Amino acid sequence: MLSAVHSDRSGRLMLVADYAPAMIDGAGVRPFEGGAPLSRGAEIITLTGREAVGIDRAGRPRPLGPARFAVAAIARLGSLRTALPAYAEDERVPALAARAYAAVAGDANGDLLIAAAPIDPDATANDLRDDPDLPARISVVLGELPGNRLARQLARCARDYRCRAAANAFAGVADCALPVAAPANERPPGPVSIRGDVDAAPTEAAAFHPTADEIAAVAVRHFAAGGTLVSFGRACEGEPLLAARLLEAALEMIRARTATGTLHVETNGSSPAALRRLIAAGLDSVAVRLASARAATYERLHGPQGYRFGDVRTSIDAAVRAKVALALVILVMPGLTDRGQELDAIVDLADQLPPGSQLILRDLACDPKRTIELLRSEEPAIGIANALDRIRTDAPQLRIGALVRPLARV
Repeated sequence: MLSAVHSDRSGRLMLVADYAPAMIDGAGVRPFEGGAPLSRGAEIITLTGREAVGIDRAGRPRPLGPARFAVAAIARLGSLRTALPAYAEDERVPALAARAYAAVAGDANGDLLIAAAPIDPDATANDLRDDPDLPARISVVLGELPGNRLARQLARCARDYRCRAAANAFAGVADCALPVAAPANERPPGPVSIRGDVDAAPTEAAAFHPTADEIAAVAVRHFAAGGTLVSFGRACEGEPLLAARLLEAALEMIRARTATGTLHVETNGSSPAALRRLIAAGLDSVAVRLASARAATYERLHGPQGYRFGDVRTSIDAAVRAKVALALVILVMPGLTDRGQELDAIVDLADQLPPGSQLILRDLACDPKRTIELLRSEEPAIGIANALDRIRTDAPQLRIGALVRPLARV
């Protein structure tokens, strides 16, 4: 038997035995289902000012009381939320911070379940954020790269912001983030964050522009130590294609010093010309980030500045023609991504990608109810689990995961 969960004013979590847990599937409130045990590292959040909603004995959604705040969880990297927390909205309070809130429930043992499905069990295999040796590793690398401002920034990202890909830079494993303080050209609506990422949640952007030589030194050192990929355009960044001249010079320097490793960019695809220049300079891999594959929804959520959705499609075409490794990063939202027209557009776009391309699924960070209100539609949602089934069936040529993996050019 599952129980509703709420938090009191002091932040204590409480299970309510006489109410079943509820969730929002995008279309409305319904009984909680499809839960999984909370994994190590998942975050529990009290939605202060939002009254929790449960299911009463008659099967009806009912608020639990004004001092009983809703509770949500943030799924760990490698899982995808399947439902939103159920709560009573109060327009008088500020919007929730844009996070990937998932519904929770309590089980018979008093443990919490999260409405999330695993999509990439190996995503945290190289997660070194809690490695007790990380401080020593940081000291070693800073000693090897004295005066390198990018290395110092990565040290701060690993220690203060707990960025997984920054920590990797000091262990020589997997992917490494290379922030270059690129400017932004997206202005999403207030309840939405296109850049929010469970993998890294900085509270401020990198404030300096490293030189091409500083970038190359960190990248070459990462590959020499055993790392497999360096990436531009992580959560702390704006749009890396707007720093194309710097990245072009850095890519050429890296390839002049080593032929190993994958040079990768995560982008909104806003400048096909800049992307072509980076590919010519040695870029191996491209991930294009989309909250929707439909033009109208994309432009509503991304708020593109100085480009349109047609430019994004042209960038994808440019990557396909250049035969670089290609990934689509789809930002998933229950009640949005699982609508028929949205799924049709994702599948249609996927059909244009070469076999072996990747489909990276991440949760869209947002205030759930205010985002649903922003994108109101009469079209029913089929549920995230059903949406995943359709994508796997209709786009079998794509590799689904939560992280971009190094791939050879196709």
